[in-house]
Amino acid sequence: MILYEYEGKKLLKDAGITVPESQLIDSIASLQNDIQVPCVLKAQVLSGKRADVGGIIKVKSEKGKVKSLLEELFGKTINNEKVEKVLVEEMVEFAGSEYYISISYDTETRGPILTISEKGGTGVEERNVETFSIDPITQSVILSETKNISFAGAQDDNLKTVIDKLIKLFFEQDLLLLEINPLVRSKEMSPSTTPASGVAWLRTKQSWIALDAKIKLEDNAIGRHKDWEFPPRSAPGHTPTQNEIEAKKIDEGDYRGVAGSTYFDLDGDIAILASGGGASLTAMDALQKCGGNPANYTEYGGNPPREKVERLTRVVLDKPGIHGLWVVGAVANFTDIYETLSGFVEGLRNLRKSGMKIDFPIVIRRGGPRDKEAFEMLKKVKDFDLHLYGEETSITESAKTMADLALDYSKSN
Repeated sequence: MILYEYEGKKLLKDAGITVPESQLIDSIASLQNDIQVPCVLKAQVLSGKRADVGGIIKVKSEKGKVKSLLEELFGKTINNEKVEKVLVEEMVEFAGSEYYISISYDTETRGPILTISEKGGTGVEERNVETFSIDPITQSVILSETKNISFAGAQDDNLKTVIDKLIKLFFEQDLLLLEINPLVRSKEMSPSTTPASGVAWLRTKQSWIALDAKIKLEDNAIGRHKDWEFPPRSAPGHTPTQNEIEAKKIDEGDYRGVAGSTYFDLDGDIAILASGGGASLTAMDALQKCGGNPANYTEYGGNPPREKVERLTRVVLDKPGIHGLWVVGAVANFTDIYETLSGFVEGLRNLRKSGMKIDFPIVIRRGGPRDKEAFEMLKKVKDFDLHLYGEETSITESAKTMADLALDYSKSN
């Protein structure tokens, strides 16, 4: 998971790294009246190079322009991502170079590395940088007489402390990438030089400050981090729907199979419960070629317990205009078909108890461990319009059946 800048800076601040004072807003109305200038308005999007497309605006003097500039930012779409939050941040006066620092994993050494340069800022990718391996046991940079951090300021004990804190944060939070561009030294201001207008954000001590933050988490480490409270996000440009958020919650803290970690709402009328990895994508293609329109894409597999499938069933059907439900998958190797389809039926019945009308056709095409028991159980279910197919029926054939039945249902309703 890639974090927004404001989320990354919260991690940095908690780790003892100084970041600019700021306030996060999601509308003009949420802007506090005590905003001070100079300041920087920064669109919060997951893509990079915001400055190149007007996603970062500096307000040097005229306080009255802040609201109109914010309106401009909130109206932007940056790299297909609509700006929904803006970070209003102090403009830091800094002395000397803009430093670039990152910690990541190197594919060649297969270990963590520190990348650093005293020439950060825009276009750092095209400049010379120094790279050092990090010992994951001691969590320290590996230096030698022939390979040392050589640029001006490298001997600053405060900078060394910052690097140590960053390395500690990288390992403690299971990060894949921690990038600060730039890291700067703020100018030292004495009370006598502070403007009479009272710019509350100016510091009276020189300090290293992270002006930006790009952080990527290792998603598979979520079980070790109950403190991760980052809202779900999808691809840039897409705000997760409530169903997408609820689906992802099913697997949180429960590693017994997968049910809902991958879920996307679509615009069709046929709800999907798919399994089988690549087979689920094949199923989606087959359904569309047969004239069916998927209402969602999701997968379950890895032998999840019935209660997780029951929850996913409720999420999948929690939208209007459903004209059919397709439960489809390849022949499973170790997923218990009886267990998972029992959870599916429980989900249908619980939805009906809550008042949902479920009279649309339901096509089930499954095979694998305990499938005979599962189909015997399903044949006894008379309160739903079930159409049952085993592995002798191809996914494409069941897709055609599903598309035709959904079309007939839509015409009669």
